[in-house]
Amino acid sequence: MLSLPFWSLIPTFVALIGTIGLFVLAQRHKWAEPLLETESAPSVEKTAESESTGQDFKSRLAFFIAQYRWEILLAGVTLSLAIFLFLFAPAQITGRPQINPLEPGRPFFFLHWQRNVLNIFYYEAATISNLLTGLLALALVITAMVRRSRSDLRTALLWTMLSLAAAAQWCLGRGTEVGLGVIFYLIAGIGFFVWARMANRQIAANLNQPVKIGRNLEIMLVIAMVALASFGRLFELQTIPYGIEGDEAKWTGEVVWLGVRGLVDFSGLYHRDALPTSFFMQTPFHKLFGSSIFIARFEVAFFSILATFLFYLLLRRITNIPLALLSAWLLSASIFDISASRLANVESHVKLWPILTLMLLAWAIQARRWPAYAISGIALALGLLTYDTVWPLLLVATIICIIEIGRQDIDLAEKVRFATALLAPSIFALPILVPYLVSRLSYYEFSGKGWEAGLSTLWPYFVNVIESWYIFTSPDFLYNRAGPLVNGFLLPWITLGFVTALATIRQRFSYWTLIWLVLFIFPVPIAAHTPLGRVYYAGLPAVYALAALGLFLFARESLRTLRQTLQPLFFTFALTVLIWLPLFNFYIYFNEVDDGEDRQIRREIAEMTSSVADPNTLIILPSAPHGNEPLNNEYQMIELFMMGKVSAEQIHDSYMNVALDDLLPALPHGLTDRPNLEIILDKITTSDREKRDALAKALQRCYPDGALTEGYFFDRFSIPASVLAKPACLSASLNIEINPNQRVTWSLSQSTVTSLSLHCGVQSVDHILLEAETLPPPPGWQAETAFATDWNGGGFMLDNYSSVPIDFEFEASTPEQIYVWTRTLKRVADNSPLQLKINEQVETVSNAVDEDLNKWIWERVGPFDVPAGQNKLTIGRTYVDDPLGFMAIFLDTFIITPDENFLPEQNQYLPLPVKNFRFDGEKNQGQFMLNLEPGIYQCYASVDGKQKLVDNYGNDPIKSNVILIEIKP
Repeated sequence: MLSLPFWSLIPTFVALIGTIGLFVLAQRHKWAEPLLETESAPSVEKTAESESTGQDFKSRLAFFIAQYRWEILLAGVTLSLAIFLFLFAPAQITGRPQINPLEPGRPFFFLHWQRNVLNIFYYEAATISNLLTGLLALALVITAMVRRSRSDLRTALLWTMLSLAAAAQWCLGRGTEVGLGVIFYLIAGIGFFVWARMANRQIAANLNQPVKIGRNLEIMLVIAMVALASFGRLFELQTIPYGIEGDEAKWTGEVVWLGVRGLVDFSGLYHRDALPTSFFMQTPFHKLFGSSIFIARFEVAFFSILATFLFYLLLRRITNIPLALLSAWLLSASIFDISASRLANVESHVKLWPILTLMLLAWAIQARRWPAYAISGIALALGLLTYDTVWPLLLVATIICIIEIGRQDIDLAEKVRFATALLAPSIFALPILVPYLVSRLSYYEFSGKGWEAGLSTLWPYFVNVIESWYIFTSPDFLYNRAGPLVNGFLLPWITLGFVTALATIRQRFSYWTLIWLVLFIFPVPIAAHTPLGRVYYAGLPAVYALAALGLFLFARESLRTLRQTLQPLFFTFALTVLIWLPLFNFYIYFNEVDDGEDRQIRREIAEMTSSVADPNTLIILPSAPHGNEPLNNEYQMIELFMMGKVSAEQIHDSYMNVALDDLLPALPHGLTDRPNLEIILDKITTSDREKRDALAKALQRCYPDGALTEGYFFDRFSIPASVLAKPACLSASLNIEINPNQRVTWSLSQSTVTSLSLHCGVQSVDHILLEAETLPPPPGWQAETAFATDWNGGGFMLDNYSSVPIDFEFEASTPEQIYVWTRTLKRVADNSPLQLKINEQVETVSNAVDEDLNKWIWERVGPFDVPAGQNKLTIGRTYVDDPLGFMAIFLDTFIITPDENFLPEQNQYLPLPVKNFRFDGEKNQGQFMLNLEPGIYQCYASVDGKQKLVDNYGNDPIKSNVILIEIKP
């Protein structure tokens, strides 16, 4: 059952049938075709200027006021109201915006009522829209019939098709009637094409004939357009987006490391040498205004605003002023462009270069001088050296250049000279471009896109591209929201503009924008199956040019048909759309574009460390060594935010990563000579969660006068020098070792004790337990703590492709059968398990699939028959799957036992009575003897002293390391 009432489309289909019937009737009765509409009336501004020419300033001012007194009064009232609203707006509007989208206090949050009404009453709104647009189209059909006018009939066809296209978008908007929406759009597209072919001469006149607009009015409109672009890209730039995207952080860090700090960064060197343009765009801003993520974002926003202005100049050269202004206005308010322009990613730098290249190319075509083509070629080469998403620009510029010089009446040699001048800078850049191009081919994984199925692969990829524009966009770090890449209101107009451009392909505006759009939007996103905003971004201006074309032609056709009586009403509706569309786009960006948690984490770390950076303070980042966690990963943002707080030479020494186990024992004075400590406590990383929580409590226990500052993802614990000097407890580590004669040596890292207790257990079940990471790793294996959590011991072992097997020798006292238990983690299902081999008998483990993937699994294999004496266990992996899909297996622990009832997670040691040792005086080290019967024992020591001693995580009494003791008969 359809959610969208089909009956609401009855007026539209009646209008469509009536239009077709009237076209047949008009052809039969030869209805008259009106003369081609041209611009002939002089502008009011020119008339006013001519009347005031020659007068002094006061006379001209008086004349101006008299001429426009009512308009001045209206402007004054409007301005006064705007000032009043700005000064007395409620606090949630003028106060600091919230960091999360869709919260009171976010910019333009006041529009959420209108947005919610649309979401709640979506199908009711669609019904009203269908009825109104259908009835208006039907009214135009009747008007055309009464007037017996072919031109009015064409307008009625245009309105009818737009009504149908709007209905199609309503169907697609919720994704519930996609098939119906596609059918409606196809019918509308055919209708648009028929209309454009019939109105071809009028469209050509509309595109090519200059529209007279006074210079002052044009300047005012351009200023308004630039102001709109500036507001969307600069307003609350330091606050929104709050989070820092990962590639944004990496790229900005690389620019600052190389361009400002002069430090070696191998990733940065690679990117700078392969894609130098964005480095040279950003570095001057850091040197002039200081290094920060916000200056990097300001640089991107600045070039985006400049590119929007240049976009207007480009279109002004290939079409008339109103269409150029409308295109730039729509681009200024683009949701996607605003989102991309407020991030400092390298992909955000691509907007300028297609616009600048094509603008200079349009100038060169008019100038007919090869140096002008060379200047455009320089812009082209710089664009190619910005990022790979700009590379289709080479083909775009080349095709347009060939078409344009082909239409010029010049000799062949001159044409070749012009084309060569355009391409020469890019040819010179090939030694830089080719190596990076090769690397990007592997990045996009063209070989893994299903091309073995032939061209049938293209169709679903093409559909994905269309879906990203009309239904929903794929997640992308430049733009993340539920919905299409552009405001859904514009999609029928974009469709109209695209089809009209196809129907009028010989017009300069049409083929320039079509070539630009098609080559950026379709080939690479389809071939690489990457229907992502960042891949489309360089072609985005062409999309808005076509949207403006649809709106512009609709307005011209409608104004001609409505005539003078209804034109003021039409202008009112048009102005309403042009004002409210940017407002709703601003609402969507500031309230619906997602700011991922990982981005907010990155920002909070950077700001929290920056707020306390000081030459007398050490910032401590407790973390798991080599763990995949924020405090280990975000060093670039930590250091970037410190710049300006401490000198460049002191940055590296102002913070320190310390292992969770090592922090408390290193206090109070084992880490630094700096008097003050600031400890950043991670609240969101799941690995070692119990340790992290215990450490936070222990710090507050041992330094009760320290200050805890709570954040959303992290807390900061401040220990100034005065507090550090008076700890309420000390953390010490106790270590014990034993020699073959049962002599135990013990040592305490700090403080002294007068007694020590020894806790031992005797093995009740025969077994050998080994932590894999304690073995010497053969080639291809490595000890690791990242990529997984909840491992035993000090980490785990993982294999690499073509790894050499692990060998472990053990001794059996008598011939027996044994079993091997392994604890492994597998991340993807494959046909390449671990192989365990003992005396030519081979068993496999880690065959996990489905629900057993990505978690630690205990598995038992055996029994193995072993003789008395030395035996060897071999653990290896023969990888038989596609090497490109290789994923390591994690090996944590393995146990060898003859007991078939052995359970690896049970305690296999029976406790013995505790032995207490007392010393003469206070000691921090010493020795004592054990007298244990033959057997296998597991022992640890514990101590307590006159000071309150705790272990690494605030627990008491302190416990030592565990030692394994084997006493032979």
